[in-house]
Order: sequence, then C-alpha cells, then structure tokens
Amino acid sequence: MPNVFQPDFRMPGTSEAARPAMASPITREDTQDYFTEVAVDYSAWSPSYNMHFGFWRLGLNPLRREGMLVEMNRAVGRALKLDEAASPSQRRCVLDLGCGAGATARTLVGDDASLYAVTVTNVPVQNGIAARLDAKAGVADRVAHIEADYTRTGLPAAQADGAWALESACYAEGTAKVDFVREAARLLKPGARLVVIDGFLLRKKPGRIAGWLHRLWADSWAVPTLAMREDFTAALRNNGFEDIQFKSLRWRIAPSALHIPVLATRFTLAELWKARGRLSPWRRKHIVASYCALALGMFWRDFDYGMVTATRSA
Repeated sequence: MPNVFQPDFRMPGTSEAARPAMASPITREDTQDYFTEVAVDYSAWSPSYNMHFGFWRLGLNPLRREGMLVEMNRAVGRALKLDEAASPSQRRCVLDLGCGAGATARTLVGDDASLYAVTVTNVPVQNGIAARLDAKAGVADRVAHIEADYTRTGLPAAQADGAWALESACYAEGTAKVDFVREAARLLKPGARLVVIDGFLLRKKPGRIAGWLHRLWADSWAVPTLAMREDFTAALRNNGFEDIQFKSLRWRIAPSALHIPVLATRFTLAELWKARGRLSPWRRKHIVASYCALALGMFWRDFDYGMVTATRSA
C-alpha cells in the first residue's frame, strides 16, 4: 500500500534533527484503507464484530468479553431513552453513525421489535459483513446499511428518533468534530437524543508521554485525533443540542481492556506464523494501536473514555 504513514516509535525528547520526516496527516482515504485491510482481524476480538470496548456491570463475567461487548450496545440503547419519547408499540428509526459492521444496531433491533436502524459507513467491506450477520441474526428486514460519509450522509433531515457513534466520532476531523456534530443535529428529530461513546482528550496540551502515545495510537488506527471533551461539548451546544452530559466509563471498560495483552499477543504470533513473518503495514499498526489503547488509559489527567449524551433542541 503506497504512502502509508509509519508510526514514529521515538520517545518524547528525541531531537527534531534525528526524527524521520513526518508524513501527511491521516485522511479519510487512510481510514478507509485501514478498515478495509483489517476488516477480518476484528473477528478475533469479537466473532459478532463488536468493534469497541465492553461495558462491565455487576452480574457479568469479566472473563467473558463478548457479553461485555453486547452490554455496551445495550448501554447505548438505554442512553437513547427511546421509550420516553414515544409509545413502545410505535415504530422508531435510529441511526448508527460510523457503524463498523453494524453490531450495535443488530443488538438493539434484536431486543426491540418496534425498532428499525440505518447504519452509515464509508467502508464497503463492512457493509458486506454486516449484511451476512444481519441475516444470521434474523433482523435483515429491519436494518439498512448505507455507504456514505457520516458527516454528509444524504439522508433526509429531522427523521431519526435517535443516533449514536460508538468509538467512531473520533474519525471526524478536529478536536471538536464539528462536521460530525452538525450532521447529527440535521438528522435528528427535535427532542431526539445523540449518544457518543469514545475516548476523549482532557487537556489541549497533554503531557509529553501521553501526547506521544495519543499520536502513535491515532496514527496506527487511522484516527485524525481524539476529540477534546470541552471542544466537543461546545460544538454540541453551538449546533442546537441541550442537556449535554458527560459520564466517565473508565472503570466500566477496564475489564474488557485487560483482555488486550493476551489476545493481541496471541493474535500477533498466530498471524505472523501464518504470514511467515510478513504483515501488511495497516495490520502491523492495528496491533500496535491495541497495546497503545491500554497504555493511554493510564494517563488519567490527559485522557478519559466516556459517554456523551445530548438532546436535539426543538
């Protein structure tokens, strides 16, 4: 793959003269290439393609990752508060903005027969995987997968009863993710809720090591940058959202995050063996980012993983 950015593993403090020339910033094309190339690799984390961390609660076995991953999908559903806005028997349509292979939509429509979902991704291979899994789950008639940029979907305005972005808003540009927020505001009905679960930067200038880890993680997973919490909530206010709340999920995701070292190491060794020691650039970086995600979570002053909820004003 041409022109793929190679992460700079030099620690902070290395002189600029000694650094290799930096490549261009991450682009939408890089993100598409990354997800296309590593699509099947995500099945090692979750056979159902839950491409996110899990949500632990009392009663869930922290050693069973898939149960926690599905619970995160249900945490999104609870945060949407759909039953407060309409009769449970009324048909409602929700949007997954940056859906991966549609796992969250599959869970929610599987739990609620009155729910319909439209998912948005600009990675065609993910929609192919999603369609196969929808059919297997028996929900193919209530989920539609469209190929589009989630900052300009082309979908009609003010028609969605709820929307979410589960570890996908980070792929929009800038620390405020304004283009993403503006499109979500356009798509939602007045009174409908937006749920965003993701990692967030807490300071404009993270510490040296935290900043280096964030950049290495972001470049390895083809993310332009994480949102900064204050910038993101300001963008929500400026685009017609109210009742904006942030809830840290740091401890909720910790049990699933602790699965990373063993799984990533086992996966790396198995794939290197199958590929005779040769992995493509994005697949190598996918593995690097997995370890970085765990390390980044240790910098509490600079980084948090949380849920932002907001209501579209009338």
